[in-house]
Amino acid sequence: MDITLGLELAAVSALAAILGSMLGLGGGVFLVPIFTLFFGIDPKIAVGASAVVVVTNSVVGSTVHLRNQFTNLRLAMLLQVTMAVGALAGALYGVTARPATVYVVFGLVLLYAAISMGIPRSNAVARVGPDPLDLGAQFDDSAAKSTTAYVPRKVPVGMGISVGAGVLSGMLGVGGGVVMVPVMNQLMGVPVKAAVGTSAFMVGITSVATASVFYANGKVDPAVVVPAVLGVFLGGQVGARLTKKLKAQRLSLLFAIVLLYLGVRMVLQGLGISVPWLGIA
Repeated sequence: MDITLGLELAAVSALAAILGSMLGLGGGVFLVPIFTLFFGIDPKIAVGASAVVVVTNSVVGSTVHLRNQFTNLRLAMLLQVTMAVGALAGALYGVTARPATVYVVFGLVLLYAAISMGIPRSNAVARVGPDPLDLGAQFDDSAAKSTTAYVPRKVPVGMGISVGAGVLSGMLGVGGGVVMVPVMNQLMGVPVKAAVGTSAFMVGITSVATASVFYANGKVDPAVVVPAVLGVFLGGQVGARLTKKLKAQRLSLLFAIVLLYLGVRMVLQGLGISVPWLGIA
C-alpha cells in the first residue's frame, strides 16, 4: 500500500475513534462511509476493517470509561447476550450481501443516527426506586460537578432492541452503539455518559463476532486494517478522556449534520443515483 494512503487512513481512523469514543458509537459509523465514499475501498473490506477497529477502539476507550465509572458492567453483560446473537446472524448475511444493499442499509442507519443525535439526550433519571435486577449504578460527573445515580428501566424492551442492534453491528461493522446509546438514554433512562461508557464496552465484544466471520471469509485486508488500528489506538484514548471533560451533547448537532450528509450519500450511492454536488457521479 502507498505510504501516503496508509497515513491518510490512520488519520481518518484516529478522528473516527475520537468521535466514536465520545459518543459510544464505536467509530465504525464514521469509518465505513469515509473509507468507501472517499477512498474507494470495497464496502465489505471496509466493514471487516471497521469491525476490527471497533474492537480496538472499545479496548482502548473502555479502560478510561471504566476508570471514570461510566461503564455499567452488569447492564452491559445483560444486553450483550441478545446483542451477540444478532451480531452473528447479521455478519453471516453481511459477508454475502450485495454491495448496493450494504450502501443503502448503512445509509439508513446513518440517517437514523443523525436524527437520534439531533434529539436532546436526557440526564433526568429516576434516582430512587425498585432495582430487582441489581442494575443501579452511579458515577461522579466532573463536568457537572455532581454525582449521578440511576436505575435502568424497561430492561426487557432494551434486550429485545439489542437483537436488532446486533444484526446491524454484524452486517455493517458498526458495533451497535449507534442504536444502543439512544435506546439506553432515551428509553431506559441511563444518563448519557453512562450510556456512552456502557456502549463502548459492549461494542467491542459484539464486534469480535463480526470480525471473526469477515476474517473467515477473506474480508479483512491487513493493508487497510493495520493503519486503521494504529489511528484508533491513539484516537480512542483521546475521545474517552474528552467524554469526561466535555458536555458531549453540545457536539450532537455537528455530528448529526455529518452523519446526515454521509447517510444521504450512502443511500444515493447504493441506489445508483447521480448527484454531482454531493460528489456522486
